[in-house]
Amino acid sequence: MKQQLRYIDLSWAVVAVCGKDGFTWQDLVRDGNPVDRVEQYVLGYMSFWHLAFIDKEALVPCEDEQLRRAARLKIERYIVEHPPVQPLPRFYIVLLGQPFAPLEPDGMTRVYQM
Repeated sequence: MKQQLRYIDLSWAVVAVCGKDGFTWQDLVRDGNPVDRVEQYVLGYMSFWHLAFIDKEALVPCEDEQLRRAARLKIERYIVEHPPVQPLPRFYIVLLGQPFAPLEPDGMTRVYQM
């Protein structure tokens, strides 16, 4: 079954959702704004797994579109190298220029799979 990638840009990260053919945002978000819902999910995930406890107001917005494009490519390369075992929706995230995160020389974190 073919996997599809859909991106959602948070002000401080790039998130990709990998799902099977026919996967839509409605499958992911039943009510409300998808960006807000995805942001809540990401922050909750990071707190639950003790990656970071984040004060939403302390997040640093990233306005660099070139960095965002590079983050998308980084996610795509990661998925090619680490394909999902099951065709379930998967989240991938790259944080952009956040002071609390371990950044690589390119100004991004490694790819986190959720």
